[in-house]
Order: sequence, then C-alpha cells, then structure tokens
Amino acid sequence: MKSVLVVDDDPSIRALIRLYLESAGYAVIEAGDGKRAMAALDGQPVDLVILDIFMPEMDGLEVLQVLRGHCQTCRVMAISGGSAKIGMDLLGHATIFGADAVLEKPFGEVTLLDKVTALIGPAAD
Repeated sequence: MKSVLVVDDDPSIRALIRLYLESAGYAVIEAGDGKRAMAALDGQPVDLVILDIFMPEMDGLEVLQVLRGHCQTCRVMAISGGSAKIGMDLLGHATIFGADAVLEKPFGEVTLLDKVTALIGPAAD
C-alpha cells in the first residue's frame, strides 16, 4: 500500500484529503505544520507528500527545500488557495523549489486522486 503524508494547518482540509485518499486505498499520515511533517518523515518513508504552502512555523516552501535534501525519492504535490489573495504565484514558486505537481484549492476528489495517481500510481501495485 502506498503512503501519503498530508501537511496542512487546517484540520478540515487534512480530514477531507484523508477521506479521499483512504477511500482510494492509500495509507495516510497527517501533520499540522512543517516541523511536524519533518518529524513524521524521520519515522517512516512515504511515497507522496501533499504540502500546503501557507502554514505557521515552517511554510510549505521552507519544508520543500528541506524535504528535497532529506527525501529525494518521494514525490511532492504543493497545494494552496491563498496565492490569488496576495497576488503571488506561490504554486509556481513551489515547482521551482522542487514540487512535482501543484493543485489549487478548492479541489474535488476526482481532481486530487487523478493527480495522486499520476504521481505515484494506484494505492496498490
């Protein structure tokens, strides 16, 4: 079974992504901020990290930079809904920093699962 680390400071977003991923058969680990994400990665390898850009403590771009030095084989999908509000393309910046894919919030189950499957394949190969 493939595993996904979901990193978002909004518990409702994490819960929704967990629901979508677990219904498709993926194992899900959650972290509420960047520091917790890095701690979670020390304990276990994952196939994919779904990473929010706007978070307290360590934002998603900071996590992405550290992550690329820590786990070069895991795939990363950056997510954000705040870029338009501040007039910056932070998802574009995420690809520069090494994200394999980006997804703008809000998104639906089909869109998320299509992106996840494209990045790491179905839950069970």
